[in-house]
Amino acid sequence: MSDERFDGSRLLNGIVVTAAVGLALVLVPAPVAVPALVLVAFACGRLGGRDGGLGSVATGSFLFGYAITEPHFVWEIENGRDEALLVVLFVASLLAGELGVRLRRRTRGAER
Repeated sequence: MSDERFDGSRLLNGIVVTAAVGLALVLVPAPVAVPALVLVAFACGRLGGRDGGLGSVATGSFLFGYAITEPHFVWEIENGRDEALLVVLFVASLLAGELGVRLRRRTRGAER
C-alpha cells in the first residue's frame, strides 16, 4: 500500500496515542507538555505516516487547549502565555510530524 493513500487506522492510532499521552500530561505544567506533544507528533508521523502525524497534531492541540492549560477541562485559556504556547505547539507539531513522514519515506526508499 502506498504512503500517499489515506489510511484511517493510522489516523485513529495517532489520535488514540496522543489522547493517552495528552491526558497524562494534565498533571505537568504547560511548558513541559509542549515539547512532549511535539515529540509524540514526530513519533506518530514517523511510525504512522502523514495520517498518524496529522491525527496527533489535531488531538494534541485540542487537548492542550482544553485539558492541559489552566483551568483544566474548560473552553478558555486563563493567561496569554498559554495561548502563545498553543500556537507554538500547533506549528511545531505540524513541522515535527512532517519531518517524521519524510524520514519514514527516506528510510523506506533506502530499503528498496
